[in-house]
Amino acid sequence: MKQLKTQYIGLITGGLMILASLFSFYILKLPVESNFQLVIYFIFSAGVVWGLLNSFVYDTNKNSFKDYFSAGFKTFVIVALMMAVFTYIFFSIHTDFRDAKIAENNKMILAEGNHLPQEIEENAKQLKKLFLPIMVSSAVFRYLIIGALVSAVSAVFLSNKKAKESKTA
Repeated sequence: MKQLKTQYIGLITGGLMILASLFSFYILKLPVESNFQLVIYFIFSAGVVWGLLNSFVYDTNKNSFKDYFSAGFKTFVIVALMMAVFTYIFFSIHTDFRDAKIAENNKMILAEGNHLPQEIEENAKQLKKLFLPIMVSSAVFRYLIIGALVSAVSAVFLSNKKAKESKTA
């Protein structure tokens, strides 16, 4: 079997995550913030580990933590970029989610009882402007953190395994 570049593994993983997201929303009719997100995170983690294992199997001369983390990094950065673009497009199309969140926020502020209607309206306008950048940046941040953690843990495991193999050989 031929080695697959980690960037291609990132593209495949990101594509699978986007397909899973669309499947959960359009086919299963699940809300955006459902537990199905765990399946998407699993696909993401599996893709990052796949990138590291690919490096472990085919790059026999590269066996340090740095080499393995680099392979994971190349994978998860591509995925994070794809998911940022997907998040932007998805929430640009589905403004109903944004509007529901703003209405929920308005109810909470109104229930507090210490804001004027003009303040609540101004707050809603600000949230409308900031919603998309907040959603995109939180998605990027989330995928970068998870990707770095999965890469680091997997890189430690694989570099230790490679070191043990080289001592016994």
